[in-house]
Amino acid sequence: MIRRDWVRMVTGFALVTALTPMALAQDEGGDAIEIREVQLGTSLEDGLVTEPQTEFRRTDARIYAVIRLNNPSRAAGAIRVALEPAGGPARRGFALDVPARPRYRTVARFGAAHPPGDYRIVIRTEDGSELESVSLTITE
Repeated sequence: MIRRDWVRMVTGFALVTALTPMALAQDEGGDAIEIREVQLGTSLEDGLVTEPQTEFRRTDARIYAVIRLNNPSRAAGAIRVALEPAGGPARRGFALDVPARPRYRTVARFGAAHPPGDYRIVIRTEDGSELESVSLTITE
C-alpha cells in the first residue's frame, strides 16, 4: 500500500515536471490533453507523413498535419485545428474528435493554395486555449 502511493506520487511529479506549459490545458475534472508531436507533409502512408517538412508550394495539393496526443483522463472530447497567417488573427478552425483513449493520432488536412507567406497550424482546446502550434511557409 505504501509503495503504490509512493509510485503514484513520483509518477505524478515526473509527469508534471516533464510537460511544457503549452502542452497543458487543465479542465475542471482531471488531466488535460497533451500534444506529443505534430508532423507536417504533403503525403501520407499508413496514417504517417512520408517526408516531414515545413515549407510548401502553392501548387502542392494538400498539407497534412499528423497530430499525436496523450489523453490521460481518457475522456472523449475534441480539439480544434486552424491554419492561420503568422501574426494574423486567430481562427476558430475545425473540430477533430478525440476518443476516450489514453493515446490517439489524428490527421488534419489543409489546402496549400494560400498566398505565399508564413503561417501557423494551431491546435486548441474546444474553449480556445492554445495547446500547440507549428510554423510553416508557403511559397510560389
